[in-house]
Amino acid sequence: MRKSFIVVLTLLLIGMAIYWQQFSNRKCCGNIKNTMYKIEDVVREENVIPVVIVGSGPAGLSASLYIARAGMKSVVFAGPMPCGQLTQTTFIDNWPGRERVLGIELMNDIKKQAQSFGAMIIHDSVTNIDFSQWPFSVQTEEGRRFKAMTVILCTGATPRKLNVVGEQEHWGKGVTTCAVCDAPFFKDKEVVIVGGGDSAAEKVFELAPYVKKTTVLVRKGSMRAAKVMQERIASYPNAAIEYYKEIKQVYGDGEKVVAIDVYDNQKDVVERRSIDGIFLAVGHDPNNKMLNNSVQLDEHGYVVMKDRSQETSIRGVFAAGEIQDPTYRQAIVAAGEGVKAALDTTSFLYEIGFSAEVGAHLEKNFFEHFSDVKKELKEITENQELYDYVLNAKGVVILDFYSTTCPGCIRMLPFLEAIAQKLEDKATIIKVNYTAVKKTIYRELWLEHDIKVRRLPTLLVFKDGKLLDMSTQMMSKSELFNYFQKFL
Repeated sequence: MRKSFIVVLTLLLIGMAIYWQQFSNRKCCGNIKNTMYKIEDVVREENVIPVVIVGSGPAGLSASLYIARAGMKSVVFAGPMPCGQLTQTTFIDNWPGRERVLGIELMNDIKKQAQSFGAMIIHDSVTNIDFSQWPFSVQTEEGRRFKAMTVILCTGATPRKLNVVGEQEHWGKGVTTCAVCDAPFFKDKEVVIVGGGDSAAEKVFELAPYVKKTTVLVRKGSMRAAKVMQERIASYPNAAIEYYKEIKQVYGDGEKVVAIDVYDNQKDVVERRSIDGIFLAVGHDPNNKMLNNSVQLDEHGYVVMKDRSQETSIRGVFAAGEIQDPTYRQAIVAAGEGVKAALDTTSFLYEIGFSAEVGAHLEKNFFEHFSDVKKELKEITENQELYDYVLNAKGVVILDFYSTTCPGCIRMLPFLEAIAQKLEDKATIIKVNYTAVKKTIYRELWLEHDIKVRRLPTLLVFKDGKLLDMSTQMMSKSELFNYFQKFL
């Protein structure tokens, strides 16, 4: 009798656990799990896109390429960092088939390939998706509203920064997070690594074959890295670990990092130290805010995948890249996951009855305007042009000092082109290639008008020939638009 009671009680507890798990899933992931995906209902609705891809890094663009090749309509929302984090680094020499390529060049090539098959890339950011209904309701930063049959999340993760003076100004100019990408460019130089975990240790292994010396700065009195990894660090003659150390400020000469202030938090002293590079290994934060906990996340905020697929806890919603990958963090891995997500997406759509006829019918009922209209910016190189189009011109004129090798410059260019179209009757935006005007416009502004451009990108705002403001900040499209509005 006692044994029977225990068996019954055990079965009851197991049943309650299963019910609670199902209830929790419904609670965290919306009621969409019980929704019927009826294709006949969708074709009667307006403004429905078969596939929406959120993010335009290696994962998002690779997904868009495969979706386009499948003959399905997709829209890629580029987000606040078009083409992803690879645009923030210099040369890459570990992408299969490319011996050495600039990050921005590689991403532009992938983007062009996807567009050649019909992928539509919009420079806008998705701010909210309602996953409680299907098709999913999507809203963007610029006010676009529409519905999506499927969503592929490729929003990535953001490396944590130190948030110290000089860090942002020298990002990509000696301050970086990717040792695999940038190690060869610090050959015979001295660098520091900030962090105490496995990631910091791995950066030592990646940098040691190239650099003259690498020093790990650990904020606490010990490393969190595995003991075997710490022992391996000790085996490198050009590697050292310093405890109770923090960076308080970064210094540069306008082109590269030259020094840092190192704070000993045990002795309470600050030391100025010459250095050539700073590699951050202080963690990543997945870009999941727009999900509002509607999709199941792990304890660190990464999207949880279903088995070995790229499907999330909600049917019809997929993810790829660093939004769901806290381990590998490689562009080529993200690209592969983007392909997997695209294949899973097309399989899902075919499963619920999607066809070319359905796609054509949806397009007839689509009225949302998705053009990403831009205006090609005029570029000036000579002093006479500076006076004709800027210093002697009436109204608001914005000079964009840029370089083709500056990641931040490349990132902001499509935003400026789109804003130039919107503000066509109110302001003029003009490009100035820093490397081409060192002896002309750059010199003229510095010597004759005391306007000193010291870093890139730099925006100069003139009104009736008078300088109103200078900005060296990286800004999103909406931030740029609001910034310019202040002067109109």
